[in-house]
Amino acid sequence: MEPDHDEARPSASPDVDESLLWYTALHHLIDEVVFIHREDRSIAFVSPSVESVLGYSIDEFTRLSTPELIHPEDLPEAVETAVRLRGEPGLSYRSTLRVRRADGRWIWVEIVGQNLLEDPEVRGVIQTLRDVSERRALEQRLLEQAHHDALTRLANRRSFIESLEEVLGSDATSAVGVVYLDLDHFKPVNDRLGHAAGDEVLRVVAARIRSAARARDLPARLGGDEFVVLAHGIADEPTARAAGTRLHDAVTGPVEVARGAVVEVGASVGVAFTRAPCSADELIARADAALYEAKRGRGRVVVDSG
Repeated sequence: MEPDHDEARPSASPDVDESLLWYTALHHLIDEVVFIHREDRSIAFVSPSVESVLGYSIDEFTRLSTPELIHPEDLPEAVETAVRLRGEPGLSYRSTLRVRRADGRWIWVEIVGQNLLEDPEVRGVIQTLRDVSERRALEQRLLEQAHHDALTRLANRRSFIESLEEVLGSDATSAVGVVYLDLDHFKPVNDRLGHAAGDEVLRVVAARIRSAARARDLPARLGGDEFVVLAHGIADEPTARAAGTRLHDAVTGPVEVARGAVVEVGASVGVAFTRAPCSADELIARADAALYEAKRGRGRVVVDSG
């Protein structure tokens, strides 16, 4: 006969304080901080892991005010969340924000909380905090890779088109132009000096374009030796030509590559601007057509005639 399940289950020793067991277990939760806020917003409890995760002693952490702990940029949303949380018994939330460690460094943390103010065994808002700085950094790297060219760190084609579509689709009808650049005689650089030298030329050209672009402008690499700039404030042909000439002159000039070899960089430029409502594809196509005309003579700046 098999033993009854209730009889087979081991029972806790009557001498063991369950609250002590729970507190002891928290010593081993080194990755998360557990803390409880009372109704008056004082901290009634914090787990010992606060020292390993945030660097504070339990006493130091319980004396901290919210503005001292949370990054100023994240504070308004955190306060709003806390007000909403305390207004709804049983409500749970999850948020990601920056908090200050005891050594002064800001780290990204994920906080999960629940309003248990009406629970007689808790009488507080219970929260867990976990350091997610590494995860956040990985997410930022992946986002960077998705929107930037790996070689030059300029915006990539996808990011450029998305930004142009957003500008053209916005309610504000701001005048913008597309400055399209293509390097002259670039293929022989790769053939004669190798792709490493070609990559160095592209990196230097990208840096020159970035320096010549204004703060609101968006420079991008579309691929190969083709670059483009989303230029704001281009409302007529003279400003379009001035923008194209500025970028042409910035790019043109010698670039020293590996082994002391020097490459003379030249570029052809086509510019188009918003003469009338149009799509991103249409504006890029017009700039490309102007570039094609500029390439017929090399080293020229041609503005789309509309």
